[in-house]
Amino acid sequence: MSDNTRTTPGQEAPRPLAALPTGSAVNGDSDPVAELVRALNASHAALRNLWSRVRRAADIALRADQAAVQAEQTAESKQVEHHIVQAERPRRVAPLPRQAVIAAITVALDGLACYFAAQALNGSQLATLVWTGLFLAVLAGGEILLDVYSDRSARTWRLLAFVLGAFVAGLGTLRYSYLYVVGAEGPLSALAGTALFTAATAAFLVLGYRALRAAETPAAWRARRQARKARRQAEAARASADRDMRDWNRLADTYIAEARHLLLDAYPSSEQPDVEAALRAHLLGRG
Repeated sequence: MSDNTRTTPGQEAPRPLAALPTGSAVNGDSDPVAELVRALNASHAALRNLWSRVRRAADIALRADQAAVQAEQTAESKQVEHHIVQAERPRRVAPLPRQAVIAAITVALDGLACYFAAQALNGSQLATLVWTGLFLAVLAGGEILLDVYSDRSARTWRLLAFVLGAFVAGLGTLRYSYLYVVGAEGPLSALAGTALFTAATAAFLVLGYRALRAAETPAAWRARRQARKARRQAEAARASADRDMRDWNRLADTYIAEARHLLLDAYPSSEQPDVEAALRAHLLGRG
């Protein structure tokens, strides 16, 4: 072992390895791996310092792995909760925010038709805009109420549909009076324009309602958001744990590589893989 005991000036000389457990002693009743580590650390200060770094890295990696496992369990639990809530309305799976935006767009597209209806009230420009906003609010509220009561009361839904239809017809009457007054081509042209705007208003109203009907329920939306958030946290925790484990593996590989030439003097080559595996498990705190 003359090659293994050379030192440079100022460097601590390795101690003899007579204290290393030899042969199949690693399979004894005591804790031979701990004795092996103590002997290795006692052989050189650099190994002792490296062992301390390895164990600190192992503690960090194990805590990160435990946190990742807990985060993954939480994510799985949140996913199950979302599936349970979603199962109550299996046909309503479209994202609620997207469907709400679609419904809002359909209401906004009725803005011109409602503006023409508001013009028939012969108010100021500000009053016309206020009336337009009120008409649009009624259409938006009607879409929402139709969606709400479609699952609660068929009778109330039919009543709301009738009232909303009458409101759309009333808007058509206002538009006709406005177009008849400002139009230069007679009542037939005003009637055609009124029919076109009324049909567009009704069509956009139906489209908005159908968009809301396809949307997930608020409870399902909240459950999906929580499940997605938990999944992202679990992925981040697992990525962090993997990084910490890679750091530990790098240090552990260095320790074992530095100790390998010492182990060759104490164990036959046939036992080297088992000894190194036991040493690695011990360094991770699982030995």
